[in-house]
Amino acid sequence: MSTGNPDIRGEIAENRGSIKKLEMLIPGLRTYRKLDDIRVADDLLRHQVADKLDSARANLELARKQMAAAGDFNGLTSLGSLIFELQQVSGQVRYAEQGYTGIAASFSMNDDKLNKLYDYDYAFVQAAVDLQNATSPSKLVYDPTQAAAIQSAISSLNSLLTDFKQKWSARIEYVQGILLK
Repeated sequence: MSTGNPDIRGEIAENRGSIKKLEMLIPGLRTYRKLDDIRVADDLLRHQVADKLDSARANLELARKQMAAAGDFNGLTSLGSLIFELQQVSGQVRYAEQGYTGIAASFSMNDDKLNKLYDYDYAFVQAAVDLQNATSPSKLVYDPTQAAAIQSAISSLNSLLTDFKQKWSARIEYVQGILLK
């Protein structure tokens, strides 16, 4: 992760309660606690990304309402498809399987693998931020006198969504690669 971006893992470690701090002192539980903290950080990260996708979807729904109010029904299908895809991807991100870091886990995870995954996630987080920014009301403006402009914007947004989905898929492939080893 770049130095300018917050690291959720540090916040998780800082917010450990007394019991979790005690677990860090016991050799058999220390590894479990570290891995579980990284899993929690991953869950928080994915929920924040899903929230950004939901925000982008809400911005698109505002544009759709403006188009419908103006009687411009030509672009509603393509905009509706984009909204549907964003909703679908947001659900995939939010509810993706977390994995299990228990003592008798069926696959081996260690700090290096989980940290690499977390560092790897920067690309998909940035792609979600790009989508949210591109759909902000100040950037996605529907002008009824230039109805064709919204089609160009929808095309650009489809490209951004495709980029996000590729980065999300690459993350999943990485996770599956860990599971298969």
